[in-house]
Amino acid sequence: MGKITSARAWANNEVAFIAWDIDGRIDGCLGFEITRVYLNEDGTPVRLASGEEDRAKLPSWVAFAGQGNPRWAYQDTGVWPVQKLSWRDLTLRKRRDSQKRRPDQVRVRYEIRPVGDLKPGLLPVPPNGRETLHVHKRDAAGKTVRDGNGKPVWEDVAAYEGAPRPLAYLGPAALTNDLLVTSRIGPFCSTFTNGILAAQWLSNVLNADGKVEKDELLKKLTDPVDGIRKYLAGDVLPLIRDLFQRPGEFYLALYELEDEELEGILVANAGRIHVILANTGESGGKWDKRNQAARQRLVDAGVDIEHRMFNNAIHIGHNKFVVHVPPAGSPRAVLTGSTNWTSTGLAGQTNNALLVEDDAVAGAYLDYWQRLKNDPLPLPKPLSKAMKDSQQGKPFRKSNETPVRVQMANGRSVEAWFSPNMQRRQKAGANSKSATPPDLAAIYKLIAHAREAVLFLAFYPAQRGVDCIIGEAIELGRMDRSLLVTGAVSSPQAMPNYRPMKKDRNGKVLDKGESPNTFDDGNISIVRAARIDEKTLCGDLGVEQLAAYGGVGAIIHDKIVVIDPRLPSCSVILGSHNLGFKASYSNDENLLIVSGDRDLAAAYAVHVLDVYDHYRFRAVEAELECEGKEGWSGFLEIDDTWQEEYFSGIKGALPRYFAK
Repeated sequence: MGKITSARAWANNEVAFIAWDIDGRIDGCLGFEITRVYLNEDGTPVRLASGEEDRAKLPSWVAFAGQGNPRWAYQDTGVWPVQKLSWRDLTLRKRRDSQKRRPDQVRVRYEIRPVGDLKPGLLPVPPNGRETLHVHKRDAAGKTVRDGNGKPVWEDVAAYEGAPRPLAYLGPAALTNDLLVTSRIGPFCSTFTNGILAAQWLSNVLNADGKVEKDELLKKLTDPVDGIRKYLAGDVLPLIRDLFQRPGEFYLALYELEDEELEGILVANAGRIHVILANTGESGGKWDKRNQAARQRLVDAGVDIEHRMFNNAIHIGHNKFVVHVPPAGSPRAVLTGSTNWTSTGLAGQTNNALLVEDDAVAGAYLDYWQRLKNDPLPLPKPLSKAMKDSQQGKPFRKSNETPVRVQMANGRSVEAWFSPNMQRRQKAGANSKSATPPDLAAIYKLIAHAREAVLFLAFYPAQRGVDCIIGEAIELGRMDRSLLVTGAVSSPQAMPNYRPMKKDRNGKVLDKGESPNTFDDGNISIVRAARIDEKTLCGDLGVEQLAAYGGVGAIIHDKIVVIDPRLPSCSVILGSHNLGFKASYSNDENLLIVSGDRDLAAAYAVHVLDVYDHYRFRAVEAELECEGKEGWSGFLEIDDTWQEEYFSGIKGALPRYFAK
């Protein structure tokens, strides 16, 4: 009989990723119960006032075939077990029954235990006390029933449909390593947003009153006091607020600025900030509509502001960083990452924000900020006027050709790149070979030396993965079939198997093209963000809200590569750079390569796995629907055959790697 042979947990400040491996089929196994155990600093379990250990079985939502969960209410993995060899602990910080977040700086480990049908001689899984639910009463149309005072009417109902399935333990629990749940990693503070908006819980929130109002989601994301906004923004907002509590001056280079709370922080610090604010896109023949109000607000507050206006489709000032300089001191810290200073950047997309507490790294960013300021662009009149020839100067481009390298303690190193760093304004045409920019050449070299895994998240680095990190990772993965290449993108055009529609000169469609949701080639797996949009699919899962709903925009906005997170030679690549040629040729960008820090690599790897795993299932279902094929039933299997593809197929490769 098979058994669990290894188990390991990985975490950042938001979620944990738990993986385990088995050496063969566990007879009768219907899945795994997973329990989070809180620990003291010495590794012993925390005791509650009752004397019991502080433990929590992880929640689960998918019922067994023959049951139903129409309200999408959670049970736990002792009732509906995990039929996978990996799991994301999404409730490590985020509660699923309230908008309050759990504290960080806690220590945990996990227990994974196989379960099957209850039979004589087996230890039964104890009941969890969630046999009934106290919920709002709904009418036939799904709307909340209210009393004469307009208050919701409550009722007790069965927690789920169908007969309970008594389960028992099939063996002992496997224990993972101990974890510290924290954003603080040496000189770094790593934070991630929770804007994965194709999710059942969000649909439930928006449908709490029986319907989704027009722009309801967008209104929640833009309201500074709304709990959903805070919930989705995670620790990124607190990090920004805390940074501006420090004494001294701040130097900012921003692409977009469109958020009431963030604008308020800047106005409150008007006398000690210096801002380079680029333009946003064109709308109705005018440029910078989205930044216009915030730009005027900063001007009216007397902020030292440089208007960096490209106002054309070739260039953008894509930076989003802040340098902190203490009073009478040198640069001390820099905040960078992919998070735009907008409501959707904070709460409507997946993003990251990294604070680096290092004088040399902060100094490199301040030097770049000064070079941006010393590379003035023509100021259009009015500011919304198109400027087709506006571009960075050649001396500025030349100054970005080499990186700043910083050696830190404990084997860490940082390489900071800035762009544009090519003398050409944009890469050559489709039929011409473009020179590889130096920053991407550095990344390609790291990818070429990867020994175990290349993980990534990207918005839209390039069409069909050409001239960007996607193509390089695929090429390496095909040459080395032992290498895991795993990633997710937002744009269908970024998928390597994308094929655009072709028309003749009269507009007749010659080729309908293809916008695939998945790309799988052995050890290579790439997905794009998708949602469940058909009520008949996937059992009790309902139609989801997509991030683009209500004008929110991109879904996956991260620009991340993680290489060999288990090894001392690991690397994390992040910043504003979209990881393709265009960013290096055309845009104001910044990019950090952090090597030799396994804790930081683990934090970013968990973020990649969180987003990838979330959208992998949805992308596969969307692809099957497009092909007219039957997808997943939406229910747990009622026998043990589900294990086969994990211990004997490619599906087990990812959990097997992270279980070691």
